Amino acid sequence: MSVEVRELELSVASGPEGRVDAAIHRPGRRRGSPVLLLPGAGGDLESEPLLALAEVVAACGHTAVRANLPHHQAGRRAPRAETAVPACNEVLSAVQEQTGDRRPWVLGGRSFGGRVASLAVAGGTEAAGLLFSGYPLHPPGKPDRLRVEHWPNVGVPCLFLQGDSDPLADLELLDAHRRKLPRRSALEVVPGGDHSLRVTGARSPDGAPRSPTDSIQRLREPICGWLAER
Repeated sequence: MSVEVRELELSVASGPEGRVDAAIHRPGRRRGSPVLLLPGAGGDLESEPLLALAEVVAACGHTAVRANLPHHQAGRRAPRAETAVPACNEVLSAVQEQTGDRRPWVLGGRSFGGRVASLAVAGGTEAAGLLFSGYPLHPPGKPDRLRVEHWPNVGVPCLFLQGDSDPLADLELLDAHRRKLPRRSALEVVPGGDHSLRVTGARSPDGAPRSPTDSIQRLREPICGWLAER
């Protein structure tokens, strides 16, 4: 399927100079809900895992937009996730305005970006679903400090893409706490994957290392299947 990719500039009042950068992946034959993907705390819209996820989403026939939050644009350290929710909503509104598509979007993204999107939905932001790449369930090595308090208010279907060697997500805890989500959720596990879904040769089941792009491409079928229901 042919996909057009082009840069966008979104008008966001809280962004530096009143804007943030974004990119849109628009498949030739579009179907289903469009998808907005936000970066992790330390990356930006060009980070490999986010770009790979956008490419797979577009290959499934869904428009995908990668967008910076204001702190990414300004090169600042990430704020607390809760304080980034208004900026997430600003970016969503700007994307809907620029694309002319005001349907509910699937929201999510990489690590911090996905968590911010989930907090926005828990606070009342309308969405068709949540797509997480490496949800940061807890700080590294601190599984007692779970980031799930808002999950009972997340009333949309969720898809988690997680590595089983991710120090920010104990998969047994994730599986147990997914029951707190009001709507059905799905979990796709990358064997040997770290927080970015990268697999080293030492952790790989077959001894072959895999980049985040390789890992996400291998999840194309379940991602497309989940998106088809949105």
